Amino acid sequence: MRQYKFLSTTLITLCIGLGLSAQGAPRYLAQSQNPPLVEIQMRRPGYWIAHHPTVDSLILDREGIRRFNEQAFAKGDLQQLLDFPQEITDEELLAEIRRCFQAVRENGNYDHTGMLLTQAFWQDLEAQLNLDEISAQNAVGYGFATRFTNQRLAPYAGIISSRPLDLEFDYLQNSGIDLGNPLIILHESRDAKWLFGVGRASSGWFPSDDIALVEREDWLSFQASEAFIVTTAEKSDLYLDPQRTEYHGLIRMGNRLPLITQHDDCYELLLPGSQKQRAFIAKSDAHPGYLPYTARNVYEQAFKAQNTPYGWGDLNAEYDCSGLIQQLFACFGILLPRNGAEQYKAACSHHEFASNTLPQSREESIRQNAVPAATLLRLPGHIMLYLGSVEGKAYALHSLWGIRRPNPDQEDDVIAVNRTVVTDLSPGLGSRRGSLLARLTGFSLVDLKQEEQ
Repeated sequence: MRQYKFLSTTLITLCIGLGLSAQGAPRYLAQSQNPPLVEIQMRRPGYWIAHHPTVDSLILDREGIRRFNEQAFAKGDLQQLLDFPQEITDEELLAEIRRCFQAVRENGNYDHTGMLLTQAFWQDLEAQLNLDEISAQNAVGYGFATRFTNQRLAPYAGIISSRPLDLEFDYLQNSGIDLGNPLIILHESRDAKWLFGVGRASSGWFPSDDIALVEREDWLSFQASEAFIVTTAEKSDLYLDPQRTEYHGLIRMGNRLPLITQHDDCYELLLPGSQKQRAFIAKSDAHPGYLPYTARNVYEQAFKAQNTPYGWGDLNAEYDCSGLIQQLFACFGILLPRNGAEQYKAACSHHEFASNTLPQSREESIRQNAVPAATLLRLPGHIMLYLGSVEGKAYALHSLWGIRRPNPDQEDDVIAVNRTVVTDLSPGLGSRRGSLLARLTGFSLVDLKQEEQ
């Protein structure tokens, strides 16, 4: 039996680093579009395309991307599902289900009405885990998401928050899974409404109605299709007829589906499941095969997500900071973990900052060593795509819930940005937490190490 590692990637850690969960009573204010966070032209991909010296050169070719993905798997923060054993022990499965449950139990306090959760609630939820039905050896199942669905840390669809009515941060939400994503299925809840399973980047509970279970051979065949499209719109619509009138559902950017044939204005695709159902997508929303990994394509894809709402753990099929990065690079066939800290590690050529590194030195290091459109800027709880430097200032595109602003009379104000934006690294300057620039711990390149090229 091959060794493997569960990847639950609990997102509770992802945004706390932005300082949004500090104690006290900050004022929450909406971020205005006027004045904009950056100059208007900086909010267009063309501005950054024009500033990039080698915008159409391949950063990595297909072989380089294959080697990058192999390195990412080897670092242990991505699950190679094809290598997953066909049986799993009770000890391993119980430990992972309990770990997910404990993550919620330790951090979730309130329901969607703001009422404190009772001990009886937690006992009922724990009973839904159905642990008594786990055998000494458990055969794994194989499945696909049949629509966008949520991956939860416990088999429960309601919201659990850490503070009363803080409904945008659901501590049960672990990640979002798009239609066609392959899954390993390991267990069923007591009421049979939930399945516990493993994806490429995380594990958790899925609504049973959103999962198609298939034979292993069909599961492998669907993933091995040599003809495929990648979704390139921020969100695309899928239809069940070539006239595109019978709506099937949405799919986000960076997802791969087998290609059957193409029509004048749409691609005909195979949907996952045993029924061999077909779907149709507008050609403008997809690309045959992966996009070439160039700076131009990264910019154009990244800016498609600009101004989309922030979605903690992909809630409501939106993106948080690391979800955006993961889906963006998937357009090129690049596989990244779900958590921002792990994405930073999965990339190469790391540049670390000491805590006392001066802001000017940080921006100079970014300007000299970071590669625009191929570099991840990382601070605790947050990750950003580096766009480039202008007049010595570094700029990034990122999905951002909020930034802090100093308030001399009380806790820092929190400005709710709540969307994907372009900023420099000054947000938070003067606050108790400091600016994004002051809190950067380092940056890394979504590229192979130079000595391996």
